[in-house]
Amino acid sequence: MAEEANAGSKIISTTLGEVQYTEVGDGLPVIHSHGSPSGCDAGPRAFSNLAQRGGLRWITPSRPGFLKTPLSVGKSSEQQADMFVAVMDALGIEKAVMHGWSGGGPPAIEAAKKYPDRFVGLILYSCVTHHWGHRVTWFEKLILSDPGEWIFTLMQKMSPEAFRKKTCEEMGLDYNYLKNIPQSMAFVDQLFSFMSPASLRNEGSFNDIDNYRKIEDLHLEKISIPTLISFSHSDNQLPFSNAQEAADKIPNSRLINFEYGGHFPMADPRTDYLNEDMISFIKECYT
Repeated sequence: MAEEANAGSKIISTTLGEVQYTEVGDGLPVIHSHGSPSGCDAGPRAFSNLAQRGGLRWITPSRPGFLKTPLSVGKSSEQQADMFVAVMDALGIEKAVMHGWSGGGPPAIEAAKKYPDRFVGLILYSCVTHHWGHRVTWFEKLILSDPGEWIFTLMQKMSPEAFRKKTCEEMGLDYNYLKNIPQSMAFVDQLFSFMSPASLRNEGSFNDIDNYRKIEDLHLEKISIPTLISFSHSDNQLPFSNAQEAADKIPNSRLINFEYGGHFPMADPRTDYLNEDMISFIKECYT
């Protein structure tokens, strides 16, 4: 699993230390702030088709504590924002769109606020945008352990439909609607590959949980760059207030609701529409 998680990644030396990253596509640069638990493998796994389709250069650094990026590179969301810019500097990228997903929201938000001269747009993709006193559920405890992931792998092999149903339930996906949509079920089937092995991601995951609990006010009103927000009312991981607060406070923002994908826009049957909207937004940010 470790070999698969790190496949295709590179290590780059930055002013803040060594950072692991992946790159897919070629064109307009997008820096992706991945969720938790995850890593730089989220880029190729979840956004490769989008990058190719949209003519995008999709760059995903492993945030500190995930996979091969040391936690010492930056524990706080503010320090991780600095890391994104340090990666851009090391790659010779002057400007980019910032894309945050789930728990990668706070670092993406800090980057947009601190570096409006470097980021031309911000996308908040089912993101944390305010205080979250996260309580780890029994399901997440399994995800955050290698033995637990082994149990899930066994369940998936022995009873794939029961596994799909439980995963959809936990993530807010409408299983009864999505079960007959191959594209959506294909995403559900590969979901745990984003998180395995837990032992290579837990340092970052628990640091994120600590950071969520410390959030008092992200001062979203200070974001001056164009912002696209994508969120679902059915998300079981994060309350919709994260989307609403961002839409209410960020001056130049637009909110897209999707109905069936829960915490994962790419599992929604309207994912092609969502992707086209995101591609158009990115291109507009560069004009």
